[in-house]
Amino acid sequence: MKTSQTPQIYVGTYAKYNNGSIEGEWVDLEIYDNKDDFYEYCKELHSDEDDAEFMFQDYEYIPKKLISECSVSDKLFDYIEAIKDMEDTTIEALGFFLDDKDINEDTDFEELIEEFNDEYQGYFDGSEGAEVEFTYQYIEEHGILDGIPEKLQYYFDYEKYANDLFIIDK
Repeated sequence: MKTSQTPQIYVGTYAKYNNGSIEGEWVDLEIYDNKDDFYEYCKELHSDEDDAEFMFQDYEYIPKKLISECSVSDKLFDYIEAIKDMEDTTIEALGFFLDDKDINEDTDFEELIEEFNDEYQGYFDGSEGAEVEFTYQYIEEHGILDGIPEKLQYYFDYEKYANDLFIIDK
């Protein structure tokens, strides 16, 4: 499923850059199954150079820990596979989540995604009422009103409880 947050890399080479050129191409990573396929395309893209050293000059929608100027993580394509069916807002949240994680070749990406899914509360756009919307979900998921007779639950003030959940020292 193609989203508006398709992971992409602008691929140039160090030789071109050192000679004053940023010639390269934006490469959509969703069409590659793995790192080897991606690098094979990069070789074709820069076939005018013998043994081109790829330079990843820019990127979009890729967590910082999965890319550097000169390499991509082996885990990058696990990430791309994991986000294929996610909504854009969830992908963005996952990126922030991964920024705080230690990712290396031993990382089990499925476990990370499972941990993210356990912690992720959903997207609330920050508009008026979003905090109350979150509060309704929070109360339901945590069973806060369980044990209170249904007739009395109507007196619960969700707006005030939302204020308490989101209070910020001023």
